[in-house]
Amino acid sequence: MNTQNFSALIKMSLIASLLCLSLVVLGNYGLLSNMPIEVKDMTSNQTHIDYIHIIFYVVFNCMFVGFLGCLLWRAKQSQRQMKQYLAHN
Repeated sequence: MNTQNFSALIKMSLIASLLCLSLVVLGNYGLLSNMPIEVKDMTSNQTHIDYIHIIFYVVFNCMFVGFLGCLLWRAKQSQRQMKQYLAHN
C-alpha cells in the first residue's frame, strides 16, 4: 500500500468515527426523550423502572460505542503502518 491508500483509509476511518459518535450522542438524546427509564403509571400515580428501556440503552451503546472503538483503533493502526512504510522507503 502506498501513502495515498493509507491516508484515504485514515480519513475514511475518522469520518466514519465522527458519524458514529454523532449517532451515539443523538441516539441517546432521542432515546432518553422518547423512552424514559422511570415511567409513571397513570392509574396508580406510582413510578416504576422500565427494564426493557434500560436493556435497549445498554445494547444500543455497546453496539455503537464498540464500533466506534474499532474505527478509532483501525485509524490508529493505519497511521502506525503508514509511519512504518515511510520509514522503510
